[in-house]
Amino acid sequence: MLQLHHSHGPAMRQALSLVAAMVLGLILIGLLPYQRGFHKIEDFLPFHTLLEMGAVVIAFLVFAAGWNAHSRRLPRHALILACAFLGVAMLDFAHMMSFGGMPQFITVGNQQRTVNFWLAARLLAASALLAVAVLPPEEPATPSSRYGWLMGVLAIVAGFYWVFLFHPQWVPQTYLPGKGLTPFKVGAEYFVAGMNVVAACALWWRMRRPLRFNAAALFGTVCAMALSEICFTLYATMSDIYNITGHFYKVVSYLFLYRAVFVEVIEEPYREMARMGDQLRATLDAVPDVMLEMDLHGRYHAVHSSRLEALIRPPNELVGRTVHDVLNAEDSRVVLSAMEAALADGTSSGTQLQVAVPHGLRWFELSVSRKGSVQGLDTRFIVLSRDITERKLAEASLLEQEAMAQANRAKSQFLSRVSHELRTPLNAVIGFAQLLLHDANARMAAGQRLHVEYILRAGQHLLEMINDILDLTRIESGDADLKTEPVRMGDVISESLPMVMPQADAMGVTVSVDMSRVERRQVLVEPRRLKQVLINVLSNAVKYNRVGGQLTVHGSLSDLEPARVVLRIADTGRGLNATQMKGLFEPFNRLGADRSGIEGTGLGLVIARRLIEAMGGEITLDSIEGVGTTVTLRPAIWSTSTGPHQPSMVVFSSGKSAVAS
Repeated sequence: MLQLHHSHGPAMRQALSLVAAMVLGLILIGLLPYQRGFHKIEDFLPFHTLLEMGAVVIAFLVFAAGWNAHSRRLPRHALILACAFLGVAMLDFAHMMSFGGMPQFITVGNQQRTVNFWLAARLLAASALLAVAVLPPEEPATPSSRYGWLMGVLAIVAGFYWVFLFHPQWVPQTYLPGKGLTPFKVGAEYFVAGMNVVAACALWWRMRRPLRFNAAALFGTVCAMALSEICFTLYATMSDIYNITGHFYKVVSYLFLYRAVFVEVIEEPYREMARMGDQLRATLDAVPDVMLEMDLHGRYHAVHSSRLEALIRPPNELVGRTVHDVLNAEDSRVVLSAMEAALADGTSSGTQLQVAVPHGLRWFELSVSRKGSVQGLDTRFIVLSRDITERKLAEASLLEQEAMAQANRAKSQFLSRVSHELRTPLNAVIGFAQLLLHDANARMAAGQRLHVEYILRAGQHLLEMINDILDLTRIESGDADLKTEPVRMGDVISESLPMVMPQADAMGVTVSVDMSRVERRQVLVEPRRLKQVLINVLSNAVKYNRVGGQLTVHGSLSDLEPARVVLRIADTGRGLNATQMKGLFEPFNRLGADRSGIEGTGLGLVIARRLIEAMGGEITLDSIEGVGTTVTLRPAIWSTSTGPHQPSMVVFSSGKSAVAS
């Protein structure tokens, strides 16, 4: 058995149930012991007229529904059924009027003419339904074909009328009084029934997939018509039970047909409207904008928003009010100006205003479109209000960043020019001070020599400060020109330590280096800048150490990131307290070291942190007052490195060194 598409399921179950009931009724009629029906034709006439009038009315409704829906460009099926059943209605009317006992209809009626009009109507109906079942439904009806089908059907009906009314002798006998149906009549009924069965099979075959028309109702139509035709092969008199049942089944088949056309032409547009309404509501709910319908008075006629927090007031409190009731005078003027622009141009956009909503001040952008034609102050507008607060904040942030960048560029230019102007006389001061100190012929008193040394130290300190300030400025402005490359950490340590060893020897500080775990590891850095960072950190570890203290440099791998090198530089100096730790990494903050007589600018650690972070690494500092300080460096990850084996431990102490492999 062919599997029907699920879209036809409910309608097919109804159609099959009614057809099964009709088949059962026909079987029960055959089993009845008394099948005579009406005793006299005069008693049957009112019942027959009622059934035929019902059939004619339904057929006219099918025509009216299909014919007047041409603007919707329905499939060709609707047009074929509409035109054909107009002809069927006209033939059924002639059949009813030709029945014995009815008033004269053009010519005197008789049973032969009654059957002729009946067969013609059944043949036209079966032909139309068979055409609908086999023709492709996708092709729409055109205006020319619309009138072509109508004229063709009317011509066929006119031909039947002319033959049956004025030349009945051209048609074979169909009914003989006292004898019953002729073989021609029975054969014609079976032929029409066969056409309906073929149409039913074609519809069943096509219902394997979705269709644009109500195929299940048409299936019920052709099945009911086939059963009706079977009844008209069995009756013996014009008023027996089979004749009555046949007329009743014919009306049922017409009701099936009306259901098919009604659903397609009348109900389906409303269902489509309901689906479109649901889709529109879902679309509106998905749009984050507030949608308003307003007039030039600023009156709210409709309010829709999926985000009630974007509304000044709830929708039911806005409808009927004007913008003057809910906004201040300036904001009201802005909204009305946007609608006046849309009145002239059809649309307007880009109007922005800041409005207080329940969750605070928010920025909104208005897009206005005129609704329909201009009707003076009653012209309606659709207003979309979009929350652009985040965009405004982002724009403000960008402007602020641009202003900061501009300020940094201006600061860099200023410092660069000032440093040039300062360095020229400062170099002269330092140079002449050095000449005075090294001039063997200069005869200066002890106090005068001390003063020159003060001048030299102050000049050098000032020059160092200028260099540090410029360095920090370049880093902050992104002009540090860091070109990173893979570098072995042990090599940088070996190059940096000799720079601080004289100072360590002077203070008796023992320097221990253990790089055994990372001696073959590489880090991604700018070598010169990493060396600058290490020298700064090592110098601080020596300067702020105690006399005879220790400085330890230890390299290892991170527990969380096994590929990352971790370098710890620890000293045994005075350490920092909690208050001093809060001011760590602040420019020019020497954390009280200036009161100890140790020289410095307070910028070294700040520069070190900015440099290591700019190269993708990080630097942290831990300190315990009275115990010492540990600086931890984590340069950017690169990879393992190969190379010759290096010493794993180097110990420096008072100018002497020992190497342990």
